[in-house]
Amino acid sequence: MTDQEEAKNETEVTSPLINNKSNRFKVNFLEEEKKGSEDKQHENTVTSQNHTDSHHDRSQSTFQYKVFDTLDFAPKTAFYRRTNQDEGNARPTMAEIRAGKSRMPKEETPKVKTEVHEASSVKLGWIQGVLVRCLLNIWGVMLFIRISWVVGQAGIAAGLGVILLSAVVTTLTSISLAAICTNGEVKGGGAYYLISRSLGPEFGGAIGIVFSIANAIAVAMYIVGFTETLVAVLKDEAGFMLTSAAENDMRIWGLITLLLLFGISMAGMAWESKAQIVLLFLLIVAMINLIVGTFIGNDTKTAKGFYGLNADIAKFNLVPHFTEGENFFTVFSVFFPAATGIMAGANISGDLKDPSVSIPKGTLIAVLVSTITYCLFAVQAGSTTLLLATNNITDMSPMPTDLAEAAQCVFNGEQKECEFGLLKDYGAMAMMSGYSHIITIGIFAATLSSALASLVSAPKVFQAVCKDKLFPYIGWFGKGFGSNGEPYRAYGLALFIAAAFVCIAELNAIAPIITNFFLISYTLINYSCFEASLSNSPGWRPSYKYYNTWVSLIGSVLCAAVMFITSWWTALITVVIIYALYRYIGYKKPAVNWGSSKQALKYNTALGLIHEVSGASFHVKNFRPQFLVLTGAPSSRPRLVNFVTDISKGYGVMMCGHVIHNKYKVDHYIYENDILHANKCKAFHMPVSAPTFRAGVRSLIQNNGLGAIKANTLIIGYKHGWKEQSDELLEDYVGIIKDAFDYHYAVGILRYSNKLDVKGLREDDLTLFKEEVEEEVKETPNNLAASKEVLEPEGGKDSSPPSVIDELAEPAVESTGASAVNLVVPGETGATADVLSGNMDIEMNVINPREETPASELVFDKHRFSEGKPKGTIDVFWLSDDGGLSILIPYLLSQSSFWKNTSLRVFATGKQAEMGYDKARMASLLNKFRIEFSSVEIVSGLDVPAAQPSVDAYLTYMSGDEDEIDAKTMKYIRIGELVKENLTADTQLIVLTLPVPRDHTPARMYMSWLETQTADLPPILLLRGNQQDALTFYC
Repeated sequence: MTDQEEAKNETEVTSPLINNKSNRFKVNFLEEEKKGSEDKQHENTVTSQNHTDSHHDRSQSTFQYKVFDTLDFAPKTAFYRRTNQDEGNARPTMAEIRAGKSRMPKEETPKVKTEVHEASSVKLGWIQGVLVRCLLNIWGVMLFIRISWVVGQAGIAAGLGVILLSAVVTTLTSISLAAICTNGEVKGGGAYYLISRSLGPEFGGAIGIVFSIANAIAVAMYIVGFTETLVAVLKDEAGFMLTSAAENDMRIWGLITLLLLFGISMAGMAWESKAQIVLLFLLIVAMINLIVGTFIGNDTKTAKGFYGLNADIAKFNLVPHFTEGENFFTVFSVFFPAATGIMAGANISGDLKDPSVSIPKGTLIAVLVSTITYCLFAVQAGSTTLLLATNNITDMSPMPTDLAEAAQCVFNGEQKECEFGLLKDYGAMAMMSGYSHIITIGIFAATLSSALASLVSAPKVFQAVCKDKLFPYIGWFGKGFGSNGEPYRAYGLALFIAAAFVCIAELNAIAPIITNFFLISYTLINYSCFEASLSNSPGWRPSYKYYNTWVSLIGSVLCAAVMFITSWWTALITVVIIYALYRYIGYKKPAVNWGSSKQALKYNTALGLIHEVSGASFHVKNFRPQFLVLTGAPSSRPRLVNFVTDISKGYGVMMCGHVIHNKYKVDHYIYENDILHANKCKAFHMPVSAPTFRAGVRSLIQNNGLGAIKANTLIIGYKHGWKEQSDELLEDYVGIIKDAFDYHYAVGILRYSNKLDVKGLREDDLTLFKEEVEEEVKETPNNLAASKEVLEPEGGKDSSPPSVIDELAEPAVESTGASAVNLVVPGETGATADVLSGNMDIEMNVINPREETPASELVFDKHRFSEGKPKGTIDVFWLSDDGGLSILIPYLLSQSSFWKNTSLRVFATGKQAEMGYDKARMASLLNKFRIEFSSVEIVSGLDVPAAQPSVDAYLTYMSGDEDEIDAKTMKYIRIGELVKENLTADTQLIVLTLPVPRDHTPARMYMSWLETQTADLPPILLLRGNQQDALTFYC
C-alpha cells in the first residue's frame, strides 16, 4: 500500500480504546507533539474531550494519534453464517487485505425482541417446547389402554423388561440425540435434519420421508385409541352407538376427531402449545386419580378382578402368561410406540428458542419421568388385578384361592365366560382408578395430545425434506405460509395419510407398522453419533459430553436387532424402503454439501490407507500407470481427458496438470474438479502458478500426489506449429520431456491430426485470456508467451485458420463451461494485435457468465476420435524395450468400453532371415504377459537408409544439409517410413516408441524426429516407459 493510500485510511478517534464502531482492529500510535511538515500531511490531529476525575485533571491535555487501518475485524457472528448472502457482512478476503481495499461491514446490532416480533414468530422454551410435548407423546394411548394388557401378557417382571428395554433404546437414542443437537445450530426438520446433516442427504432424505409417514400414521394410532375408549364409554354409559358395529363407530368418530385436531394444528403453534398445556394438566390429574384408586375398593371393581394391593396376586402375575400367538417381542412391538415420543421436541426444532439446549435437556428428563411412571403403573396393575374376571361378584368374591384356575377363567369349579381382567379388559386401568370418568378424561387427554403432537411433527419434518429438494415433485408441499412458515399443504397430506389408517380401526394392527419406522430412525440417529465421533473430525465438538462412541454403536445395533426380532418381515420391508430411497438420492446426487460425518470418515479411511500403502514395499505385480496429464483446464481438452480416462478407467491416479502464469487467476478454475466429476472422469484438477511453463510442469512432476499415490507417467499433447516457433519455446517443450525422464517418469505424447479441440468457453474466460496475453506480450514483445501461442494447424497456411492454443499447443484456453467453441485468429501476422484489440473472429455458443450453470450440465463432448466407438486395430510398434509400459497401456486401452471393438496388432523389430523365429518369440512373450493380441508382425530394414523424399521432408524441418544427418536421425526417419508402410484402413490408433532426447539433443532436431515419424498419420501416441518393469509373468 502506498503512503497516499495509507493516508486515506487514517481516521479520527477520541481514544485508542473507544469509538471503534466497525469493530475493526486498529493500531494507534502516539505521535510526538512536534512533527515535520512532510509527516503532517499523512496524519489527523484530534483533541480529546474534557474528562474530569478525582486524581488527574486532563481537561487541558491534547493527544495526537495516527490510526493505521489493518483491514482486520473483530470476530462477529455474521462472518460465520452460511446463509449470509449480504456482501456488506462478508469477511474481507485475503486478496482484499493484501491489496489494501477498505470495506466497512455493516454493524452487527443486537437482536431486540419487540412485541411485534414475538407476536409474529412464536418460539418455545425447553419446558413447553420439548418436555411437555415429549411427556404428552410418551404418556399416550398405551398408558391407560395397553399397560394392563402388557402386564397381563408378559407378567410384572417381563412387563418391566418391555418397559426398560424401550427405555434403554430411547435413552441411548436420547444421549446420541443430545450430542448431535449440541454440535451446532439445529434448524427445522427434527430427525431428518439431524441425520441428513450427520450422515448425508442419502440417509437423511430416506429417513425424512419414512419418519414423516410414521408420524402421520402415529396420528391414526392415537386417534384409534381415543375412539376405542369413546365408543366403549358411549355404549356402556348411554347405550349409544352410531352403527351396529363398534369398528364402524370408531371409524366415524375417528375421522371427526381428526378433522378437529387438524383445525387446531392449522391455527398455529401458539394455539397448539396452549392446548398441550391444558391436556398435560388433565393427564396429570388422571394419573393421580389412578394412584389414589389403588387404595379404594368396591364390589364393582372386585367383580372385574380388582382386589387392591395383594402379595399373592403380585406373585402370580410376576411371570408371563402369554396367550396364543403372543410372546415378549410381539408385546414389545405393541408397547414400543409409547416410547417414540422422544422425538416430539426435536421434530419442531425450528420453533424452539435454543434447540441445542432445549432438545437434550427436555428429552432426557421426559424419558426419565415417563419410565418411572410406566414402571409404577405396571407394578400397580400386576399387584391388584387378576388376569381374567367374569364381572360377577358371586364368582369373584371372595378372591379365588387358586389363581391358576382363575387364569383359565375357572371359578368355583366351573368354566366361565371372562371379558374382564388384565388380559381382556383394555379399560382395566380406568376400573382401578378412584373415579373412572377422570381416567376417561385422561385417556382422551393422552391420546389427543399425542395425536396433536404427531399431526404437527409430520408436516414440519416433511417441509424440511421438501425445502432441501432431494426428491422431485414434492416441493409444492413445502411452501410455508404466515409468519411461522406453516406448511399447510403438508398438513393436508398428513391428514390424508392419517385418515386412511384411522379406517383400519384396530390399534394392535397399526402399532407394529410404525414401530419399525421409528426404530430405523433411532438406529440411524445412534449411528450418526457413532460415526461422527469415530471420524475424529475437528468439527465434532458437541457441548453435551455424556456420550460414548461405542455406546452409540450399541444403541444402533440394539435398535436394528429389536426391529427384526419384533417382526422380521415388517423390518425387511422397512429396510427395503430405506435402501430404495437411499439409492435413488445417491443416483440423483443432489447438489448439497452439509459436511457430513460420512465425508470425515472417508477422509480418515483414505488417509489411513495412504499411510498403509506408502509403508508397503512395491511389487511389479501391483504396478499400474498413474498419469499426470498436461491438459490445462480439463474442460478445454475433453479429448485428451477422455483418452487417458479410457486407460486409467478410474483404477489409477489421473491428475490434470494446469500451469497458470498469472498467480491471481488460480481461483478462476475452482470449478474444474466439479466438471470432471459431473462427466464421471475420475481425475483431479491440479492448477499451479509458476513464472514459466517449464517451471510449473517441473513443480507438478515433483510435487503431485501423496505418498505412494502419485503419478509415474506424463502425458502431453503434440506441439503443432512448432516449425514457426523460436528455439527458446521449443527448448521449453523438449525440456519438459527431459525433466520427466530425469524424474523417472514414463512419457507419452498424443498427436491427433485435428488437434485436441477447445470446448466450453465463457465470455469471462475470453476476457481472462486476453488479459494474460496482454501481460505476457508486454514482457515478450516479439512472440506470444509459451502458455498462449497462436499457431497454424497441421495442414499449413492453406488449411483452416490457426487455433489459439494453450501450454503445449494442444491444450486450449482455460474455461469452465461446456458449449462448443472455435477460437480463430485471422492470420499469422498481426495475431497478437487482433487478440489484444478484441478483433478475433470468434464462433461460439457463449454461456452467459452471469448465469450460473450447474456442474452436472457441464458435459464433455462425447465425440472423441471418430463417429461412434472405433472399430479396427490399435497398431503397437514396440520397437524398444522400456519395461513393458509400451504394450501395457495399449492393452488397457483396448479393455475400455469405448475401445472394446479394437484389437492389438503388435509390431517388433527383427531380421528378415529370422522373421519366423522372431514372431514366435514375441508371441510367446506376449502370452506369458497375458496380453491379448490379434497378430504379431515383424518389421525389418531399420538399417536400410530412408528414401530420399523422407530425407528431404526432414531437411525442410531442420533447414540443413543432407550431410548433417547422422545414423540416429536416419533411423528415426526410417521408422516413420515403416509405420506408414504397415498402415491399414482399420488402424484406429498407433502406439509408437518415443525417442529419448539426450541432454545435448537440440530441441528443433528432436521435434523434427517426432514430425517425421508422425506426420500425416491417424491418431498416434508416442510412448516410452522409464526402463523399470511394468509387466511380469511370475505369479
